[in-house]
Amino acid sequence: MQQRRGQLLFAGHRRGRAGIVVLLAVMLVVIGAPAPMTASTSGYWVSASFPAAGTSRFEPSLAVSPSGTTLYVSHSVIGSPGNVTVHDASTGAVHETIPGAMGTRGVVLSADGSRLYVANSGQTGRPRNPGTASTIQVVETRTNTVTASIETDRGVSHLVLSPDGGTLYAPAYQGNSVTFIDTASNAITAKVALPGYPGRAAVSPDGKTLYIADEASPSIFVVSVEERRVVETFGTGLGTFCSSLWSLALNPSGTELYMTGCAVPESVNPDAVVILDTVTRSRQAVPLAGHAIGIAFSPDASTAFVSVNGAYGHIAAINTATKSVSATFPAGQLPGGLVVSRDGSTLFIVHAGSAVSRVALTGDARQAFTDVPANAQFFHEISWLSNSGISTGYPDGSFRPLDSIQRDAMAAFLFRKAGSPAWFVPPAVSPFRDLGPGDMFYKEITWLAGQGITTGYEDGTFRPRTPVSREAMAAFLNRYATSVNRAPVYTAPATAPFSDVRPGDPFHREVSWAAAAGISTGYPDGTFRPGAPVSREAMAAFLYRLTNPDKPMPQ
Repeated sequence: MQQRRGQLLFAGHRRGRAGIVVLLAVMLVVIGAPAPMTASTSGYWVSASFPAAGTSRFEPSLAVSPSGTTLYVSHSVIGSPGNVTVHDASTGAVHETIPGAMGTRGVVLSADGSRLYVANSGQTGRPRNPGTASTIQVVETRTNTVTASIETDRGVSHLVLSPDGGTLYAPAYQGNSVTFIDTASNAITAKVALPGYPGRAAVSPDGKTLYIADEASPSIFVVSVEERRVVETFGTGLGTFCSSLWSLALNPSGTELYMTGCAVPESVNPDAVVILDTVTRSRQAVPLAGHAIGIAFSPDASTAFVSVNGAYGHIAAINTATKSVSATFPAGQLPGGLVVSRDGSTLFIVHAGSAVSRVALTGDARQAFTDVPANAQFFHEISWLSNSGISTGYPDGSFRPLDSIQRDAMAAFLFRKAGSPAWFVPPAVSPFRDLGPGDMFYKEITWLAGQGITTGYEDGTFRPRTPVSREAMAAFLNRYATSVNRAPVYTAPATAPFSDVRPGDPFHREVSWAAAAGISTGYPDGTFRPGAPVSREAMAAFLYRLTNPDKPMPQ
């Protein structure tokens, strides 16, 4: 028994099922499968997750095309030029990589989507080699080629376009200025000195006023576009201990400025959004359960979506009429910049490290598989699995949710979840004696072994068609989290969370971790049933919870 449990580390999908397997799977769903994901009160949920396609030393940024079909994500590399990856917004697939310059950060699209502007701050991320002047690249999106490079004062990290698209504004943190650039000629038409260190900016709908956040104090510089000078500097009321503002966003009418940073007046608590009336300068705070970062409005301005870091990453939906949080939903670790598609159907989130999540705002997404209808118990999780490219199902269009997940398919799921790493070259000689280079999922299984997620069985086999047990599932996901996601190493508690998994058992630590992480709550009778097989629909739920946790990853 001990040997069997110690060896059950992986699984895939069985091509058929006998009656006894169906009966067992049904029983597991009824009494022991994880409860289905509960959508927020407004029905929001993460419908797809795409792993990072590059490295980001600085805060990444993203933009979405007017059609909502293409994403542009910035990546910065310490001491080296960064880049911008161009993604299919539906599948996450990378179409192109646009070379950047030093300190690639902010990206913004022209209204028609024909030009992408990329801010390169010039910062290297190395104190002894501080960098160069900032460069703003102009990219022609039809061919994704850089057509112009505009040198500005150093430290440009964020960009904003005038409402008519005729002027690009580039605040320069180290240059203590904001540069005006004519987008027709790419010529610099003005530089306005600022009494501080400018960062984020927003422009009024009439194009007459710029609001620029100071990154060294909780202050706002108000710049007259016509006069090309600072006409006002006012404090935000965010507290004497607040050193900077994270984001600024004007509502579509320009009457309210939403700000994130140290947001509760006269405190060091950043767990709120401050809303400032641009006419009266009156303020109010909307408390949040974590550190508010990015802001994006729905097209009708009825909702402001705010990314929140704290105990766990989530999105808060703020009702802009009542100034209250109407819904929250998990969004994965360290959500940052936000953008809503022009038609209002989708919210895109870029995370620290440049991973991207997609949130359906107007529906529950399409039915991905013929045997998983919208009223299915795990419809959301299985749809997410398909939308994220982790599962393609069977050739007949089915998912077979009650089948046991087996080792070869499990390897494929985890490989795809990691973004199907292109750098990995499978070995010419298999590490397992029952697996050859020509076998299905050979690349995925050997990647799993290379990451230390599996060592196989003691007899040197992998046994690709053996079902994954629940304890093996916990081991898989724990090793994936620490190896791929760099999650902290977990220390098992002295008291086990389940009556049938005791300290000293082979997978006590991993099973306890799965419980602490909210990935599995076990069965109503207090058991975990470590040797029971995991169904494919339950694995979809487990993977979803690993990616979009509703509680912090345990230490």
